[in-house]
Amino acid sequence: MSEVSHDYVLKTLIVIVLALSAVVMTLGGYAIFLREENRKSELIIEEIRSSVLSQGIDQPEQPDNPVQFPTGTQVVRETISIPETQNFFLEVFDYRRLILNSFDFLAEGSEFGYVVVEEDTAFKLCVEKGLGKYFITRVGDSFGVMFLGKNPLDGLYDSKTAYGIQLVSHTVSDGIAPQVMDLRSAGYPAFVYKSITADGRTFYAAVLGIFPDAAAAREYSSSVDVQALQRITGWNITDRFPRQLR
Repeated sequence: MSEVSHDYVLKTLIVIVLALSAVVMTLGGYAIFLREENRKSELIIEEIRSSVLSQGIDQPEQPDNPVQFPTGTQVVRETISIPETQNFFLEVFDYRRLILNSFDFLAEGSEFGYVVVEEDTAFKLCVEKGLGKYFITRVGDSFGVMFLGKNPLDGLYDSKTAYGIQLVSHTVSDGIAPQVMDLRSAGYPAFVYKSITADGRTFYAAVLGIFPDAAAAREYSSSVDVQALQRITGWNITDRFPRQLR
């Protein structure tokens, strides 16, 4: 290799080494810059966190309502009242559905009213009273409806007298409740009636239907399918009789 070629190669290597050194220094400086920026960001984040936490700690804890003010004024939290009546929706009159939505237990001494009305009024009365607040029975071409509490329909005069057909009775409600539910599921208007005798004994009767008088109850009793009822319940109901509901 000639002396000229040797000098050229040497100069080239020197240039390359200088260039690489410059690149290394540039990258090192950029890395230092990024590290400083990252540290500043961490400091800013820490300041923000400290500020937020200090606000949460310094904020006074809100006491539970009601709040007592120095002036003696009391502020009570508003509560949402849940209505006792649970309405249900039916587009058309459905006797079996109305039976299932009626009450299945009645205690002697309960406040009630009773009416015998045509289908539309009976339907409206049942829906107005809501789930478990009425009892419906077909009475001839009309419908007898017993409702608990006040009469919801203006101009509709109700009676405080009603009768039902007692099928059987038991000293424990669970002794007849399953069969009563089976009757209801089969489309029969049945419920459990609780009464207390003069000597303090409690009886639970399985009652079929609610009627305006004993004569209407007897008429229904004579037309009922006794074999079907006995097959559903397993009871002997030959001694069934009308009884007043008080």
